[in-house]
Amino acid sequence: MKTFVISLTKRQERLIQFDNKNYKKIEYNNFAAIDGSELDRGMLAQNGWNTNKDWIDPIHKTHITSGEVGCFLSHYMLWKKCIDLNEPLLILEDDAVISDKFSQEKLEQLLESYNLVYLGWLEMDESQPINEELVIPKYPYWTLAYAITPEAAKILIKENPQKNIIPVDEYLPLMMKSLNPCGFKENVVTPIGRDVFPSDVDPVDRYAYFLDFRTHAITVGDDDLKCWRLHDSSKEHKFGVKNIGKGVKWNGSDMSGPGGGQKVNILRSYLEKLPDSDVVLFADGYDTFAASDLEEITRRYLEFKCKVLFAAEQYLWPDKTLEFPECDTPYRYLNSGLFIGRVDELKKILAEPINDADDDQLYYQKRFLSGQFDIKLDHECYVFQCNDISVGVTPALQLTNPITSCCPCLYHGNGDENAKRKLDELYQRLYFTDWGAPIEEVSFAEPPEPKEHKIGYIQVKRYEMINDDMLLIDYMSPSMCEDMIRIADEHGGWGSLSYDKFPAQEIRLKELKLWDEMVNHWKEVVNPIIEHHWRPMEMYGMRDAFVMRYSLDTQKELGLHTDASLVTGSVKLNDDYEGAELIFPRQNISNKNLPIGKCILFPGAVTHGHACTELKSGVKYSLTMWSSRYEGDLV
Repeated sequence: MKTFVISLTKRQERLIQFDNKNYKKIEYNNFAAIDGSELDRGMLAQNGWNTNKDWIDPIHKTHITSGEVGCFLSHYMLWKKCIDLNEPLLILEDDAVISDKFSQEKLEQLLESYNLVYLGWLEMDESQPINEELVIPKYPYWTLAYAITPEAAKILIKENPQKNIIPVDEYLPLMMKSLNPCGFKENVVTPIGRDVFPSDVDPVDRYAYFLDFRTHAITVGDDDLKCWRLHDSSKEHKFGVKNIGKGVKWNGSDMSGPGGGQKVNILRSYLEKLPDSDVVLFADGYDTFAASDLEEITRRYLEFKCKVLFAAEQYLWPDKTLEFPECDTPYRYLNSGLFIGRVDELKKILAEPINDADDDQLYYQKRFLSGQFDIKLDHECYVFQCNDISVGVTPALQLTNPITSCCPCLYHGNGDENAKRKLDELYQRLYFTDWGAPIEEVSFAEPPEPKEHKIGYIQVKRYEMINDDMLLIDYMSPSMCEDMIRIADEHGGWGSLSYDKFPAQEIRLKELKLWDEMVNHWKEVVNPIIEHHWRPMEMYGMRDAFVMRYSLDTQKELGLHTDASLVTGSVKLNDDYEGAELIFPRQNISNKNLPIGKCILFPGAVTHGHACTELKSGVKYSLTMWSSRYEGDLV
């Protein structure tokens, strides 16, 4: 019987572990899994595939992940292969460990009576006994190990599940009544365990979710010129905001008191044009701005596991008699100036009529307090920030709330003249001044010309979070990377330190006379970012820095290791090679698709073991920088 082991190409360490655990137990073909992280909804559409937009994990209440999409499609492709080969297949995932109880002869005998046999699985309901060894699964979870016949594969594919993708662990149980399955009462194949190798399927963070919908950024303002902050800041973050109230005759009061019902009515009409499964981000036009990109906003929204998320503020307005639930922050009350949610749920919320001159905030507050809808408030200002005098700007040019320790994605300067001054101050800090320059008292009548922020010797505006404990910053331009490679090659003398447990072909920046420049840049630019993100840790200085070279005739790879470094920086200097990816197995991260010159920052000593996979062609160059673990810690 042909056996296929599903394994992601980028997770070679898992396949190596599979070989180690199953040495001489079975012969198999490696099936390169479809990497969901490399897919988007447009790519699915090109192949005639789609997801079930309404599926939510029944236990964790989470959105479908990229890993779940890729995993489903990988199994689906093997079902098609089973049909094409017209013979049964044994399908294993790469964390499978085959026990001594496994017998291929026994399995082949079972496939004469059953068309799907589970060897490693978890029953989520109550299975029906067949004999002392076998049961009929009712709700079998895991697709760790199973054998399938062409008959069963045809039944699974007949439903066109690729057009309505849900996790394969959820699809197969739904098909049990159409199949003739059995499963071993005691598994003959067991998983290695996710504590050893984390899964690429689980929603470990917001970046794992598969964005199978479009997010529409919308505002309502009859005078579009007054929306300049929102428009300019969103463009700065590479997205646009559609003003669906532009040029509309305004009947919703002068907003000096309660009013704004017309915004609700305009939005309700616009929602009719949108797919129910899409998402709308709404922002008041005249006193809001963006501080992050639309994808980050969307991913943070998904973490709330609700259909609609509203901003929250400290003050109850306009009806102080309303009773809101208690919360753990000062931000208790719904604010209608910022919200994000699914179109179908917003349609339900907005079904209640409202007059143009009625108050939109009171309208939304009463809809929330009715308990009829799937609405949450952003009490921690994780996505939305309403007016607050304590909000500031970090050295990495992010908004920061010192009360909740969150960096909000949008700011709403609702309130009196003091609130508007705070709005202008924050906007100026983010977009119109060099970091560290004094802030002048300003009142913008017209949007001023934006000015680039400069730190060090390249232009940079903020850092990105790869995950909670890995950052990505602009560090060198492509031409600077080329210069460093040239300087290193002209200098020559590639080699390793005699005492290095993981030797590599390296040249120290001290030898290249680039040490002082690098140290100054870290002190002035990089250290503040690190110390802000990993507060309250402090940087002690730089320990070492070196250019590394991988080539087919010298060193092609580097084993899994940690660094003698508090925080490590790694920069890809070129990309005209194949293989030699910097991988972080524990974090499930690779630098394969990162641009030249970007610097990854990570805690080097314990949690972020990393390796360089085998070089396939070309020559790879990279820059590694180690920071001191204590005062006086130098190589």
